Amino acid sequence: MGAIVYGTGENRFHLEDRMLAHVKTITLMKLRRNESFSVTLRDTSTERGRVTLWLHPSIPLQFSFESDETFEMDRPLLEDLMHGANGGEVTVRSDVEELA
Repeated sequence: MGAIVYGTGENRFHLEDRMLAHVKTITLMKLRRNESFSVTLRDTSTERGRVTLWLHPSIPLQFSFESDETFEMDRPLLEDLMHGANGGEVTVRSDVEELA
């Protein structure tokens, strides 16, 4: 299980490596174009609830993978995530991971 490290490094949000690779791909595509958006995911610090992160090129962001394995991108999943990002918010759900 990898993590999105947001801001100064104190905030870590865990995702399965495969889903993290997909979120990383769409995040880099958006931030490369200076486009900000939000990502909502389960709050792993409390094991319940959710958290929304505002992703902006000026905010430090790191993707930390547990494995060195690279993943083949699932095009329908990328399209679904990018559709959300283009609308302003990506919602990462566990059932999306199972569909991909």
